[in-house]
Amino acid sequence: AELDALKKLSLNLTSSLDLQTVLDGVVKEALQLVKDAQDAHIYLYNEEKLVFGASLKNDGEKNIQTSEPGPDGLTGMVAREKKIITVEGMTNPPNFTGLPKTWRGSIIGIPLMMGTRVIGVMNLARSSAGEFNQSETRLLTLLADQAAIAILNARLHEAVSQQARSDALTGLPNRRSLDEHLDEEINRSKRSGKPFSVVMMDLDGFKIINDTLGHEVGDDVLRAIAHSFQKALRATDFLARYGGDEMTIILPETDWPQVLVVTNKIQQELRQLFFEKPSGEKYSL
Repeated sequence: AELDALKKLSLNLTSSLDLQTVLDGVVKEALQLVKDAQDAHIYLYNEEKLVFGASLKNDGEKNIQTSEPGPDGLTGMVAREKKIITVEGMTNPPNFTGLPKTWRGSIIGIPLMMGTRVIGVMNLARSSAGEFNQSETRLLTLLADQAAIAILNARLHEAVSQQARSDALTGLPNRRSLDEHLDEEINRSKRSGKPFSVVMMDLDGFKIINDTLGHEVGDDVLRAIAHSFQKALRATDFLARYGGDEMTIILPETDWPQVLVVTNKIQQELRQLFFEKPSGEKYSL
């Protein structure tokens, strides 16, 4: 039965490279492995901080974060000590923060590890108090091992996909990403009946900078301008580098008067942006 469960886990967790789909699959499988399971949660390390990844309750409610994982809580301790920790009930409250006083079940926290590195923590709570038996612990550990591999694969795929859609110089979305986003916006506009706008821009005088001051200075100028343009845009606007000194903006649900407001703001940002030549002389574009 355990081998069958492991086979099922492996198939389910390797069927997708989308991180959220993988996390949702892990908590779903966890609930099916333990009798009386109430809920399962996953927290992942992101920039040295544990952040919420996914959750599922036995009533179907999913991805609701109920508390922040603190250093003195169960999740923080599991990650720090790199070992499974079980709370068998609340009759003798353990020295953890964040556990509700009215709760009477048991909970197990399992580190998601790749070698000696902790990439996250999986917690599973059930309604009955007492320890988790050897079979349950073994199956949950097998799930955690499979989950760690699947999560790393999904993250690697995400990083490679992001690189393929990003301009290496400015960090903006590239032409490929722009084409995909444009297709999405066209389809959304057809469904909603609302307009969107596209702005094409190039930088007057940029070629002179490359020719006289060199491409390294030109690269610095492009990066500064990309950052300046991003400040002038709304959160819903999409800025991409089309190529060379050309940039493109997609503005959802925007008509011509609104476009003029955005483009005027961009030009104002650009007028306030000054660069310095090696001689100390300042110039602008």
